[in-house]
Amino acid sequence: MENKQTDIQYMQRALALARNAEGDTSPNPMVGCVIVRDGVVLGEGWHHKAGLPHAEVEALRAAKYRVQGATAFVTLEPCSHFGRVGPCCAALVNYGIKKVVCAMEDPNPKVAGAGIEFLRKAGVMVEVGLCHEEAERLNEHFLFAVTHNRPFVSLKYAMTLDGKIATASGDSEWITN
Repeated sequence: MENKQTDIQYMQRALALARNAEGDTSPNPMVGCVIVRDGVVLGEGWHHKAGLPHAEVEALRAAKYRVQGATAFVTLEPCSHFGRVGPCCAALVNYGIKKVVCAMEDPNPKVAGAGIEFLRKAGVMVEVGLCHEEAERLNEHFLFAVTHNRPFVSLKYAMTLDGKIATASGDSEWITN
């Protein structure tokens, strides 16, 4: 059994892996996974792009599926539904993962605790909340879109000191270069 500081390090590694896909996973979240047994990292993975295998499956593949009795550190609750790929929680159970530590529950109505429930019913120990704030920041855009049912939009523009972006006639001059 790992200590809490080591668990934090594994989760931080999973968060770093997830960042590898920044800008590539929409409309899905960025997710990273690290699979560990007896202090040895067996496999790592992240969700590369929408429609491709999720982080958990990538980590299972990297571990060559030899993960019996291991712990998976995942930045978001494993999915429990069929979309373009199968449910990650089922894959984790099928290959003998004994414990899943996820940073946060997935607010997506298609998941929303169902992955955690599936794992627990299958006898897998589940912990939720390790590095929760970092995981929320990582997927701020996804979380907003899923909970508000509209996209997260940001706008950047330049304006003059008096708050203008063009002249009254519509002619504009460069404000920045």
